[in-house]
Amino acid sequence: MSGRVRALLALGAIIAIVAAWAPAIVAHHYADGPGGAEVNRARVDQGWEFIADASRESRGALLGDDAAALAHAQRIWARPSGRAESVELVYLGGPFTVPVPPGGVIPPAGRRAANPPADFGWVVHGRVRGGPRQMIGLLDYHSGAVAWDIRPRLRSGSR
Repeated sequence: MSGRVRALLALGAIIAIVAAWAPAIVAHHYADGPGGAEVNRARVDQGWEFIADASRESRGALLGDDAAALAHAQRIWARPSGRAESVELVYLGGPFTVPVPPGGVIPPAGRRAANPPADFGWVVHGRVRGGPRQMIGLLDYHSGAVAWDIRPRLRSGSR
């Protein structure tokens, strides 16, 4: 075997290894946020599971990019009780305790955990009454529905 053939085979092997692990590296990036799934960069299977979930959920997603998600969030959270400033697409790992920064607003009892309806969601960051930047909401990636909200709920019959 010539040196050129060996070099091409070695290059092919390196490309195959990188291609196998690349999804795990990307999944780890998207899981790095509030409620992010436990993704080990060394686990090729988790990376490919991420690719399958992303492919399934992205089809027809209402909030398919950050500009659409931020515009949607800013329509929903536009008052001092919650004002959206940014969104972050997160590969979620199921229900999670909502993080609260020092000086932040603690969610009401019974809503201290977010329960995402799917594997991907837009975590909405903003401020409550001028306080520190914190998670104020969670939007479903596919439907755009509010999955969690820091604002107090309106009571039935209240105006």
